[in-house]
Amino acid sequence: MEENQHPLNPYMAKILNSLAQNQRQPDSSTTYNGSSTLAACDLANLDCRVCNNTGYVTRTDENGCQWARECECMNQRRSIRRINGSGLQDMVKRYSFENYETPTEKHKLIKEKAIQFTRIPVECFVIVGRSGSGKTHICTAICNELMSGGWNLKYMMWRTEAAELKAMVNEREEYKRRINQLRNVPVLYIDDFWKGTVTDADINLAFTILNDRYNMKNKKTIISTEMSMEKILEKDEAIGGRISERAKGFVLQAPDENWRLKDRYD
Repeated sequence: MEENQHPLNPYMAKILNSLAQNQRQPDSSTTYNGSSTLAACDLANLDCRVCNNTGYVTRTDENGCQWARECECMNQRRSIRRINGSGLQDMVKRYSFENYETPTEKHKLIKEKAIQFTRIPVECFVIVGRSGSGKTHICTAICNELMSGGWNLKYMMWRTEAAELKAMVNEREEYKRRINQLRNVPVLYIDDFWKGTVTDADINLAFTILNDRYNMKNKKTIISTEMSMEKILEKDEAIGGRISERAKGFVLQAPDENWRLKDRYD
């Protein structure tokens, strides 16, 4: 080794290799140091003067060996990437726990249970209520908290995405790819579940997604719906039963009022 060349610490080599892979393949992730994951993220989504947007900082010890660690900006970069990839990037700017109003005991209970859901290993959160009752607000606040904590998430507007999936059942590869996203993503938020007419195809699609998530560990499913659990059970007992079992007390009824008509929501 040349006299002026510093030896490279193996841990640093792994970080540098991981960062190089992430910049070449923005959808990849690389595991290093046994348990930590250097998740792929956009190094251009934030300006950091500490690491000069490399994602890591280095030092040379007294023996001339180079060491590296992730820059603190990486957690924020990952959070931005998770939000942008979730489909909720516009809503998370508007809906948070901080601006969820709690004028009644029912509102206070909903907020308390929602926060609790983000902190314990319960697999399903369901909120039922009329349009404009704050369901989307509280569910988005949950999603934002989970993504900030490192969870990857996908947002599914039921009526839109279900219609698209039902229309592509003959496009086997694309259908399989999109269904697998919904089955396997760590957190799935289904907004307006079974809104409108519920057909046999809707029931089959819901069972395909929710049964797989029911059988997997460490998955969270968030559901907002105008349909009561009793009605869901009437439509399909297997689906309703799975949702109820995994929710474990986190099935909540939103107040019977339309907040949009009170100009409380933008």
